Amino acid sequence: MNTKLTEEKMSTNAIAPKVPDREALEPLLKIEDAARLLGRTHWTLRQDVKAGKLKCVRIGRRIMIEPAEIRRLIEEGRQ
Repeated sequence: MNTKLTEEKMSTNAIAPKVPDREALEPLLKIEDAARLLGRTHWTLRQDVKAGKLKCVRIGRRIMIEPAEIRRLIEEGRQ
């Protein structure tokens, strides 16, 4: 009976999509927090999002920014 249960577990795991660990995900930043990090106003960042200069994640009406996008913007400014 144990082998049957183990086989069922293995077959289920084989088809389940790989989901990143919660620890591997960086928390999204509110646009106000991202603006504070960059020393800009949230209105300026909203304009950058609208112009396509800054990528965002929209959750409902909320605009969230990925930390990797902030790093990209900083690197662009260094060049």
